[in-house]
Amino acid sequence: MNSNHEPRIGIALGSGAAKGFSHIGVLKALDQMGIRPHVVAGTSMGAFVGAAYAAGHLEALEEWVRRLDNWQVFSLLDINWTLSGGVLGGKKPFNAFFDNIDHQRIEDLPLPFTAVATDLHSGQEIWLQRGNLRDAVSASCAIPGLLSPKRLSDRWLVDGAVVNPVPIDVCRAMGATRVIAVDVTEDGAPLQDRQQGMVKKVVSKATPVPEVESAAVVEEMAAASQERDALSFNTLVAQGKAQLAQLTVRLGRRGQDAPGMLDTMSSAMEILERRLKRSRLAGSPPDVLIMPKVRDIGGMEFARAAEAIDAGEAEVQRLRTWLEDMVQHD
Repeated sequence: MNSNHEPRIGIALGSGAAKGFSHIGVLKALDQMGIRPHVVAGTSMGAFVGAAYAAGHLEALEEWVRRLDNWQVFSLLDINWTLSGGVLGGKKPFNAFFDNIDHQRIEDLPLPFTAVATDLHSGQEIWLQRGNLRDAVSASCAIPGLLSPKRLSDRWLVDGAVVNPVPIDVCRAMGATRVIAVDVTEDGAPLQDRQQGMVKKVVSKATPVPEVESAAVVEEMAAASQERDALSFNTLVAQGKAQLAQLTVRLGRRGQDAPGMLDTMSSAMEILERRLKRSRLAGSPPDVLIMPKVRDIGGMEFARAAEAIDAGEAEVQRLRTWLEDMVQHD
């Protein structure tokens, strides 16, 4: 094939919180097919995964998130007790991963990368293409009400999904002649169709946690304290992890009476994103649209990363013929 006619491939990774871990599977499967994007643009979780890919650390990210269980997820929640800007401060998850990345600035990455964020005051769409990588990704991921806004260059920035859930046009502006878009929210089920009692689904299979009421949690913790002389240290640690994991579950739990707080925020954002996304896709469609089947994974179910990754890989394999045809013609 004449290199002058080879397409310049861009990949647009959309928002979707925990569902967005499927981006890892998509990129991994594309790489195995020999399809390697020349430019990367991401919104929210798409920016997180896209940054890791552009930095050459996708494998490290996969290893990290596959190990996540509810206890580890809880340990990454830096609760903002002042509630100024958001329920969570949003620093721990980004520090935990980006501290180990060699490239600290966007312009130093091996691949051109753009993170999309939203100016909280003007509503302007902001393309972050220079500066600190960790700051750019955290700004793009700052879900309104959940994660605190990020202040960059005298702007308060929040989740890019507010203005551009799947940044296809950003890839084209970066010089891509063929764009692969990954949308992880369109396959989601309506709120009324979602399974109730999500505790059983959220809890890691490796660390089962009994479903208990809040009063019972307090009583069990008190009992454990009274009997600490009789229990081994390892038993105490295991019980503490179980109780903290249960609290994490309850934050996102969908009960019969009302959805959990985090789930409410996540679901409301999904509804807004879908409406905006459909309009933008009509005006700027991708050459191939990949929609991993992740409807059963809640936006806050980060401990189900392995399932999301596998779903991303499976969808790429399903679309293999279309993807191969796309890269052979320009």
